[in-house]
Amino acid sequence: MFFEIGSTLLMAGVTGYAYMKKNGTASNDAEKIQKIFENVGWSNEKSDQRIRIQRKRKIEGGIEYIFQVPLGFDRKDLEAKQYILEDGLNVRHKLFEFNPKAILRIKWDRSALKQIRNILTSKKVSRKEIEIEFDGMLKIQVYKEAMKDKYNFDSGYLKHNTWSVPVGNIRKGIVRHDFDEHKHLIIAGATGYGKSAILKLIIISLILQQPEFLKLHLIDLKGGSAFQRFKDLKQTEHFTRDPKEAKEILREIQVNMEKTFTAVVDDGFEDIKEAGIKERHFIIIDEAADIADDSTCMELVTDIARRGRSAGYYLIYATQYPSSQSIPQQTKRNIPSRLCFVLDDATASQTALGQTGAETLPLIPGRGIYKNVKSQVVQTPYINNKEIDRCIKPFIIIKKKEEHHEQGEKGGSNSFEFKEM
Repeated sequence: MFFEIGSTLLMAGVTGYAYMKKNGTASNDAEKIQKIFENVGWSNEKSDQRIRIQRKRKIEGGIEYIFQVPLGFDRKDLEAKQYILEDGLNVRHKLFEFNPKAILRIKWDRSALKQIRNILTSKKVSRKEIEIEFDGMLKIQVYKEAMKDKYNFDSGYLKHNTWSVPVGNIRKGIVRHDFDEHKHLIIAGATGYGKSAILKLIIISLILQQPEFLKLHLIDLKGGSAFQRFKDLKQTEHFTRDPKEAKEILREIQVNMEKTFTAVVDDGFEDIKEAGIKERHFIIIDEAADIADDSTCMELVTDIARRGRSAGYYLIYATQYPSSQSIPQQTKRNIPSRLCFVLDDATASQTALGQTGAETLPLIPGRGIYKNVKSQVVQTPYINNKEIDRCIKPFIIIKKKEEHHEQGEKGGSNSFEFKEM
């Protein structure tokens, strides 16, 4: 029996090697990539226009292929259609897999040979994922395993005394958005896939990193569910759920922004960072589509996006319905930084992100595309509401609310309500 078992193991090894050789090893992936380039028109067979592999190297979890590309190669088109490469690399991709740990579970009886055959003939479907970099050479990292679909927020994501916040994880670490460098941010995505969660994460990060110099102006037009817990923070200057109130708040912000802008410029400085002013104002609008019909509101938003950068007024503009109306072209021009979760079609992706790709994201909450200088697929860290409440508790203040009652037949009354959240 042991001779037969040994023969089975040997033959299975040979068969597995032949299977992998036939269906594509790491070196074969390079050939597949070049073939995909030719099939979709990114490269052609002319010797001077063909994408050529220069070298490859092992990286953690996969292999990096480095290609020389022809002049005029459209890197942005490739980034937007990265899914084409992934789909091509995953066509009929089944790997023979031998798990040594399974041997330890074998019962060495009459059924041992059958157990070994089942182990050796089992196959695992493996989906490869890729990441793309370009620094004069095209670098394509091919990973055998999918990116993690959840990262829990902890103190390691914080960068104290900065205005830099985490927007997501990639395989190599944390991707951050620095508001002092890139000012504003557009966030879009279908409901349930991470838009509100990242807004809360950004607020928490800012509070914990810059508690003394942060000023929040929260406009929650989804009913207040996302920002309600932040309304009594000492950092919160404004909070509303009403579009009409939102207009008045935006007007007030514009007036104060103008005062700061004038003072900074008159003192001979380019912006508040150069002037040494530490205070920053964040205007965060969730579901901006609800004010898109109001031309005055949109003019105010556009002005804040245009001039707020110098005065330290930073806009975070979020919507689940990206369209030319909800994200006006002039606003987009002033906000090049984008974070986009899954959307229902390429048109919505093009509107929000400036490229397609969001429509092909996997249906994983928190999986998005962050676009600044370049586009990166990220998995945003998650913080639950219980942890949020624990983090903000030291910053909640006692509010005094005065209610004025009209005088009736029995006289008037004034009452004071003290409330601690």
